Amino acid sequence: MAVWKQILMSLVVVVVAGVIGLKLSPSAAGYLASHGFAGPMARLGLMPAPASDAGTPGAKGGRPSHKAVVVLQPAGSAVINDKVTALGTGAALQEVTVLPKSSGTLTDVLVQSGARVTAGQVIARLDSTVEEIARDKAKLALEDAQRTMERNKALLQNDATPASQVQAVELAAKVAVLSLRSAEQDLADRSITAPISGVLGIIQVTPGNAVTAQTPIVTIEDSSALLVNFWLPERLSGQVKTGDSAVLVPVARPELTLTAVVSSIDNRIDPNSGTFQVQARVANPDGSLQAGMAFTVALKFAGQTYVTVNPLAVQWGSSGAYVWRVVDGKADQVPVRIVQRNTENVLVAGEISAGDAIVTEGLDGLKPGAEVQVFGADAASADAASPGGKHADAGLGSAEAAEVPAAASQGGKHKPGASAPAGN
Repeated sequence: MAVWKQILMSLVVVVVAGVIGLKLSPSAAGYLASHGFAGPMARLGLMPAPASDAGTPGAKGGRPSHKAVVVLQPAGSAVINDKVTALGTGAALQEVTVLPKSSGTLTDVLVQSGARVTAGQVIARLDSTVEEIARDKAKLALEDAQRTMERNKALLQNDATPASQVQAVELAAKVAVLSLRSAEQDLADRSITAPISGVLGIIQVTPGNAVTAQTPIVTIEDSSALLVNFWLPERLSGQVKTGDSAVLVPVARPELTLTAVVSSIDNRIDPNSGTFQVQARVANPDGSLQAGMAFTVALKFAGQTYVTVNPLAVQWGSSGAYVWRVVDGKADQVPVRIVQRNTENVLVAGEISAGDAIVTEGLDGLKPGAEVQVFGADAASADAASPGGKHADAGLGSAEAAEVPAAASQGGKHKPGASAPAGN
């Protein structure tokens, strides 16, 4: 095929594709109008003739308007990182494993598993026959030493004995007192007592068992309050403080919500996990919570506030993301950094504030400093100026006027008889 035929066929394909694009793309007509191609395309019959200043707001002297028509949405704000959730494990306020103070044979167990005991209460006893004999002997030795001391004091008054002998007798009496105290303590150690108040666990021994000082008898837990241990990431170090409020939800009882208070914070960060330990104290007066239970812990913080924009407003260029902001009727390109993407909005950081007018539609062909026309702005002004709030110049009824923005928002197609904003 000759070269000129190939060029001619290529031109025909380009023209046909352009016509199809004009018909299918709602923004193509506005783009051509904003760049001054509306007149030539209209004369070729490829698009409707541009509206004059009598029917198109923003046009002067019958010339087509070159302002891009945009839809604006004010930027909002949102707070993130204001809440953290962790999984924690409950521990008793106090927990003690009771051990005998001496070895021997267990003769009595005075309590049952699950019973509540008080500090100092005797829970078991060891065979104490030898200790009782030793105590009685110490008592007799003390009595004898005291009588000897009294006789020597009387003799000393009559100068019948030297003072050194009286001092030796007094020393022997004091030693006898200490011996008696030691024997009584050995006897007391044969009774196993509760060191704290709380609830007994399962008793590990029975009467007749031979035990040593390393034999566990029973575990006592004070569960009047629970300490919930959990770990937080190091980025929150310094933000959590003692006395902060925390919300606990038992994993096994999700319908129960409890209020706790941060009671302890570890003074170091684990280099392996990058976390630090925190304890929250929760009251348990009825004993319904038990040590070892799993809890979901939630804490609130001040968080960081960021500007939010419509996802359609975020554009990308060679230097990164940006949005178009309208200031005094002109487009302003603002670089932004994406912080977080959500379904309904995008959190951004940059020289942008909540309430700024951000372009969400009509982004094609925008340039920094270019004048823009806000879609529906002139129609709203005409409504405010006309008696009864109707389009007096366009001759539209209230029902027809209400359909104009709806039609424009659906791909830029307008109902017959309704004038479109310039540039569409």
